[in-house]
Amino acid sequence: MPLYFFDIEDGEQTADEQGTMLERPGSVEAVALKTMLDIARFDRMRSNERGLAVSVRDETGTEVYRTELTVRAAWLVQAGSALC
Repeated sequence: MPLYFFDIEDGEQTADEQGTMLERPGSVEAVALKTMLDIARFDRMRSNERGLAVSVRDETGTEVYRTELTVRAAWLVQAGSALC
């Protein structure tokens, strides 16, 4: 079973040191997307725009897949108004 490393970029780069064994190369896409979306979903945004990326390396260190996401968020009313 091949070993893949899922490196995360979220303002800083975090290298995957352990890796994940996957039976099918097609699983790389699903794991990369789930990882990125989980980060976007659960981590608090530090500014109005956030760029996330997951790069996947194979056992030789070759980058084989990459996915990116930009999230933009902003209040449309002034903080403290009746809607907030």
